[in-house]
Order: sequence, then C-alpha cells, then structure tokens
Amino acid sequence: MLPLSESVHHIESLINHGRFLEARTKAEALLKASPDTRLSQLYALALSKSGMPEAAKEYLEPVYKSNPDDPETAGILGSIFKELFKKTQQSTFALQSRDTYLKNFVTTKNYYTGINAASMSAMIMQSGKSRELAQQVISMIKPETTDFWELATLGEAYMLLKDRANSIVCYVKARKVAGTDWGKITSVYNQLWLLNHYIPVSGEVMKVFNPPGVVAFVGHMIDHPQRKSPRFPPELEPKIKEAIRNNIRTLNAKIGYCSLACGGDILFAEAMAEEEGEVNIFLPFVKDDFLNVSVRFAGEQWVNRFIELESKFPVRYVTTERYEGFDDLFTLQSRVIFGSAVLRSAVHHAVPSLLTVLSEVDLKRSTGGTRDTIRLWPYPDRYVNINPDVLLSSVAEGDNGTRLPTPRSIDRPVQYLVLADLSSMKTMEKERIYKLINQRLDEELIPYADPDPAHDRVLMVFEYETSAMEMVKAMIDAVPTHKKEPELKITLHVGPLLKADGDMKGEAIAFLNTISTLSPRGALCASSQFAALLALDPKRYAVEYAGLVAGSERSEYPVYKIGLK
Repeated sequence: MLPLSESVHHIESLINHGRFLEARTKAEALLKASPDTRLSQLYALALSKSGMPEAAKEYLEPVYKSNPDDPETAGILGSIFKELFKKTQQSTFALQSRDTYLKNFVTTKNYYTGINAASMSAMIMQSGKSRELAQQVISMIKPETTDFWELATLGEAYMLLKDRANSIVCYVKARKVAGTDWGKITSVYNQLWLLNHYIPVSGEVMKVFNPPGVVAFVGHMIDHPQRKSPRFPPELEPKIKEAIRNNIRTLNAKIGYCSLACGGDILFAEAMAEEEGEVNIFLPFVKDDFLNVSVRFAGEQWVNRFIELESKFPVRYVTTERYEGFDDLFTLQSRVIFGSAVLRSAVHHAVPSLLTVLSEVDLKRSTGGTRDTIRLWPYPDRYVNINPDVLLSSVAEGDNGTRLPTPRSIDRPVQYLVLADLSSMKTMEKERIYKLINQRLDEELIPYADPDPAHDRVLMVFEYETSAMEMVKAMIDAVPTHKKEPELKITLHVGPLLKADGDMKGEAIAFLNTISTLSPRGALCASSQFAALLALDPKRYAVEYAGLVAGSERSEYPVYKIGLK
C-alpha cells in the first residue's frame, strides 16, 4: 500500500485528469482507515464533479463545521453550493455559496474566493456588497498581468463594477492568452452565461468567449475499385475537401467528431487539422480490421494519412472486438459520434452541427443504414450535406455500397446491457426487484439474464436500446422514491456480445463491470457509448458527465450519470 501522502497525490492527479469516479472510489476506501482532512476534501470534490453535489454537500458540511477556517475545505464547499444553485436555482444555495466564499476571502485574501463571493453577491441581488468585493479583488491583481485566470478575474470584477471598457480589455487579453485551450474558454463562457441571468453581460464579451462550434461528420468512402458505378471516385477528392473546408469555416467549427475511413472521414479530419481545430476520432472495432475494411483498399497513401491523423488526435474505440462482418458496428459508431458531439456542445449550452458527404441519389434509393442513421440527428436545422452527385458528369443506377461482404462464422450482434446491483438494498426492496426481473423473463421481455446471487447482481441483455431503458425505468419505479439515499445501482453499456450455447460473452461485459464497480450507490451511470445514444433523445433523458474510466487500447472513456425525465 502506498504511503498516505502518495495516495493523496495520486487521487489529486486522478481529479486533475477528469477521472472523478476512480478518485471517489480510492478516496472512499482510504477514508475507512484514515479520516484525513485532505482525503475528505478530495472525496467531496470527486463526488461533486461526478454529478452528485447533493451527496458531496452532505458529506463535506460536517468537515467544514469542525474546521471552518480551513481555506481548501471552504473553497470546495463554496463550489458545491454553487453547483447546487446552478442545478436547482434555489436562492438558498446561492446565499450559502456566497457566505462560504466570503468567509474564506476575509481570512485568506485569495482572489479566487473573492471574485466568486462578489459574483454570488450579485446573483442574490446584493449589488453593493458585490461592488465592494470586486474592488478589493482588482486591487490584489497587478494590472500588467499576463496570467489567464487573473485576466479573466479582472474582466469579471470590472463587469460587476459596470466598467464596460476595462472589462472588455481584460477579457480580450484573457482570450488571446487562452488560444485554443477550449477548457479555459468554456469555463469563462459558462460563468458569463450564468451571470447573464442576473446582471447585464456585454454582448461583445459573450462574443469574445463564444464557445467553439462542434460538428459531427459522416461521409462516403472513396469508391472501391470493384464498384460498378461512380459515387465518390478519387478524382473528386480535391473538390470534396474544399467543400468540407468551406463548411467548417461557415459553421465556425473548432471541434470535430468523426471516424477515419478513406474518403470523407480522413478529408474532414485533415481539413479540421489545417484549420487548427480539435478532432475526436472513433473507430468501430480493432484498428487492423478497420484498416483492412475501410482504408487499405484505396491505396497505401490513405493508410499513411490515417496513421498521421491517428498519431495527432485522440482515438476512441466503440468496441475493441474484431469486425467479423458485423456491419451493425458501423451503425453504432455513427450514433456514438452523433451523441458525443451533442454531449460536448451541451457543456457550453449550445447545439452542434452535422456535416455529411452523402450521395442524395444513393440515399433516396437505399433503405435503412445511413439514411435511417441521419434521421436520428436531433437538430435537422443544423444539418449540411455535401452531395458528390453534383460533381459527377452522370449518376448511374449504381450498386449497393463499397464494402465487400465478410462471411460470418459467429453470432455476435450489438446488444444493450443493463447491470443491476442490489447489494446495498434492504431485503424487501431486493425481493421486489428480483420479482420484477423474473416476471419480465417469464413474459420474454428480457431476452437474456445472468444473475449473480453471490454478489446480488443481475446482468440483463436487450436487442434494442428502448427495451433496455423500459426495464431501467421499471426497476427505478419499483424502489420507493421518498428515501433520502436510493440504494439501487444500475449501469448501462452497449457493445457486441457473442451468442453461443445459450450464453453471452464479450469484452462489453467486462467493461460494464468496471463502470459498475466505480459507480456510487444509488446511481444510474452509463458508458460514453450508451450515454451518446441517450443524448440523441434530450426530451427523455438528462445526461451529465461523471468522469473518465480507463479502457483498452490506451484509451480513456467518459462515464455519464443519467436522469429520466
């Protein structure tokens, strides 16, 4: 076991890297043996950042009351109250946040707690106190500073004093320092967005920190040599890339989500890179299979371009299974790309765009597949298609697709996984959930279940996302809602499972178990893949970031807390 100081440093590192679920789990385990103040702070911070500010508040308040002068505890508690205020809009939380920040500022004279106390004062309509604190904060920061956070703080303080000219000057300087650090830009924008509900925020300032445009992309591959009629022949590459680049500029796209097949995908990723944008790459299965199926047939130059982009931008695998001829993995990949773009935009209260390179003639005569996937895009007014048909001298009747069929030797379709952990539930409630599961099994509403009585867990597998979520809702409804702390833990994931001899196996189950182990009691958590699908239906589901979980292929995958509307 690591010394406590090293363990604390490791947990701090996990939080700094967004791995809040792991940080919470490790801090919770260490606190059982050592009631250390720093561990308590980190545990509460990880709880709050993983989407559970209510539990964080309940845990940290007694720690704060036993040592009210500790600046770190006060700062974290103030931020927790602020999160609760943003989440519930209850003025009580705003007042508690302000008072906590203020008490710390009086003691420490830290400009961070000072500006937060000033802004929270403005939000609770105490403008005099807000101006007084803002003036104090300004006096503490050197006007010639080049530090991003100090400049942003000065901009906010001058804004609270209604000094529009100085506020704009400081914010513009901060924006230049930020460059393409979208995390910093989004953080300031979110603060401005919140303040704008209570005090006038200059439109010019909002524009300076206007969040980066997010765009999802799907498109045709370069025509396979065996394709009978042209749809995206190699000679169209320069014109298609120029059209993609023009649309990236028009959409002000700075963050892109795509795959990396030859043709449209690689052209989009290259154009985003040339525009100094961020690219998030998703592959549907293992890299070697993807190269063989979706890149190599077009020539080694496309493989080299794939490798260059892969080395430059993060790559996430929808699954690390082999292809084995299962085209449903491509459909799942497109849906995950769509939903991931939606989730990224939601961070800064915006909506993304969808850009495609698709033959309109091909879409009209095809059934299912890409056409049905495009219909899942939740913002049809934010959709642009580049139609290669208009660049061809003639459009023939054509043939279906460019991907040669791969013979299947196994039965391994994409499945939707639900893992119910009942280990913390009382006997009566546990029996109620088991009864519900058995009843639905008898009615054949659950295609497959694998109970683990030793650990009071049940894995359920569904063919459709809607069926899985109906079961989730039924289980949640079966548990009393008046309880202060719910005890039923449900975890969701999607991926291919191998069907053999009445059993189901696959890496998706192992990853689901990892998420479940790290998830807190009473939570409904989903992998990034499943959460992305739910994000495409914002009227029914609230999806909130909870942290990162390490996966295979050196990737880290976000995990989300799900709310049913």
